[in-house]
Order: sequence, then C-alpha cells, then structure tokens
Amino acid sequence: MGQGRAPRRHLVDDRGVAKRSIDFAGYWRLRLTQDDAPTPEDLAEAAERVETG
Repeated sequence: MGQGRAPRRHLVDDRGVAKRSIDFAGYWRLRLTQDDAPTPEDLAEAAERVETG
C-alpha cells in the first residue's frame, strides 16, 4: 500500500471519516514529477474517487 493510501484507509476504515472529505496528493513522491505516467494504483484510486464522488 502506498504511503498516502495507508493514512486515508485508516481515516476511512478506522475513524469513520467520509472518503469525499479526504484529499491526499502525492506531491512527496520521490523522483517523480507530474509528467510521469500514472501507476495502476493511481488509476485505481482515481476510479474509486469517481465512483464515490
């Protein structure tokens, strides 16, 4: 699980925070820029946001 996903899952699953109330951005990713292609995990998270949005 990615570094940004673990806190989000904790807040949603353990603390009961609504997913739409949380927005994490992966700006801290080492050696990646906004021009890098999204990973399968990035695409899955984006699809999840659209489904719950």
